[in-house]
Amino acid sequence: MRLLSKNLYTSTQLSDDAWKVVMADETHPVFKAHFEGNPLLPAFLQIDIFGELLEKKLVSIEKSKFKLPILPKETIIYKIVKIVNNTYKVEISKEHLSTSEFTVSYQ
Repeated sequence: MRLLSKNLYTSTQLSDDAWKVVMADETHPVFKAHFEGNPLLPAFLQIDIFGELLEKKLVSIEKSKFKLPILPKETIIYKIVKIVNNTYKVEISKEHLSTSEFTVSYQ
């Protein structure tokens, strides 16, 4: 686990292609820094967390779309939609709403 994401979340693998992630509360340093008075999970950490779940190193981000904020204490679901070689298309959702999607490559 990297320094920024230390104690930021807890995760449970639901299946081969899905993980439940519960975010820490607003006192976590990431939420205190981004943004003061309106904490949310930075986009780059949404991608970083997925790499941590897979235990792989990010090589490239091919496409990303961030639609809804992810807030402290929220439960989100990471789901792999498609894999080609080491490239993954991923969707993140909360309460059955799509929050983010991205296509990334790992080694």
